[in-house]
Amino acid sequence: MVNKVRSFIYGQVYFLAQGNDISRFINEVVRDQVVLFNAQRSERGLKARVKLEDFKKLRRAARTSNSRVRITAKYGLPFVLRRWWRRKGLLAGVALIVIAVSLLSQMVLSVTVSGNKNLSGDMIIKQAETHGLKQWIWHKNLDLNGIAKSLQEQTPDAAWIGIERNGTHVEIRIVEKIRPVVPSQAGNLIAAKAGLIREIMVIQGVPQVHEGETVRAGQVLIVQSPIPAGPGIPASAQNSAAKGFVRARVWYTAEGKVPLVESKVEESGQTAIGWGIKFGSRVIMVTTPQSPYAQADKEVGSRPVLAWRNWRFPVELISVKYKELVQNNYERAALEARQEAEEHARAEVYAKITPGAKVVEEAVKVLPAGSGVERVRIEVETYEDLAVYANP
Repeated sequence: MVNKVRSFIYGQVYFLAQGNDISRFINEVVRDQVVLFNAQRSERGLKARVKLEDFKKLRRAARTSNSRVRITAKYGLPFVLRRWWRRKGLLAGVALIVIAVSLLSQMVLSVTVSGNKNLSGDMIIKQAETHGLKQWIWHKNLDLNGIAKSLQEQTPDAAWIGIERNGTHVEIRIVEKIRPVVPSQAGNLIAAKAGLIREIMVIQGVPQVHEGETVRAGQVLIVQSPIPAGPGIPASAQNSAAKGFVRARVWYTAEGKVPLVESKVEESGQTAIGWGIKFGSRVIMVTTPQSPYAQADKEVGSRPVLAWRNWRFPVELISVKYKELVQNNYERAALEARQEAEEHARAEVYAKITPGAKVVEEAVKVLPAGSGVERVRIEVETYEDLAVYANP
C-alpha cells in the first residue's frame, strides 16, 4: 500500500521499447541504474514502467541500442496536476460556483406557510418579514423561536406556530384553533341508504314514511316539529331536531372476476444500485447511470455529504436502486379462480357495509362468463338504522 501511494505521488510512465536489439537496451537501462517495473517482453517489444524521474535516462539507452521508446500511459499526481493546470479557467469557475453555493446555503431563499386553512399565508409571511424573517438574509441573524413566539402572539386564531429551517428553505407551520361548533337544534332525519323499512320509532318529530315502505338514499324519514313557546320552555328547545330510529333491511352486492390465465409484471428479486453526486439541481451518476434491466422500478435516495446542525453542504450523495421487473404468467384451475373471485367480491361488499350493522343473510352466486374467466357475485342483506341528520 505504501509503495502504491509513493508511486502515485511521484508518478510513473508506461512505455513500449521496440528495436532489433532489445537485450542491449535492457543492459544499458540497468547500467544507468534505472529500475523497470512489470517488464514484459513480446513480439512487439518490451513493455515496462519506470519512475517519472528515470524516464529521461531511457534516451541514452535507446540511442545506444538503436531502439524506439514510445509512451503508452502516464500515471500519478504530477500528471493529474498538469492536466488540471491547463484547465485553470474551469477550476476557477468551479471554485466560484462552490463559493457562491456555500454562501447562498447560509441564506434564506424561500419562505412558505403550511397548516393554514382559514388564515392567510401572505399575511403570515408579511408579519414574519416585520420580525426579520425574509429572503436574502443570513441564517445566523435569525432567532426562529423568538419570531415564532411573536407571530403566535399576533395571531389569535393560531393555537401554535413553529418555524423550521431546512437548508435555504424556511417553513412556517401553523396549527389553527378549533372553534367549538354549537350544534344546530333544528334538523330532519333522512335515509343514509336505500332500504326496506321494518321498524320506526319516533321520539320527537313527525314520521314521513311507514313500515314496509321502500326508501331511497336522502329521502326524509322524520321531520322536526316546532314546540310552541310557553312558560318554562327555553328558546333553544323550540324547533328542536327530529329524534328517532328507522331500522330497515339493506342489500349490498359486489362482483369478483378472475381469469384462468393471467400475466403479471412482478419484481424478480434482482437489484442493481448506482451512485452519483447531486450538485444543486444537477445529478452526475458515477456508477450505473442507466438501468441494466429491460423493465425496472427505480428508488432514489439522497443524503448530504456534510451536515452540522441546520447547515448542510450543497452537495448530496445520490443512490439509485433498480429493481428488475419480469412478466410472469399464472394459470389457475376453474375452482381456484372461482374461490379467488369470491374472496375479492366478499372483501369489496363488506367494505360497503355500515359498521355495526347486523348481517342477516349472505348469498354467493356464480355468474356465467366468457371462456377463461370466472365471475362470482356476493349479495349480503343487513338490518341497520338508516336515520341520519341532513347536512345543513
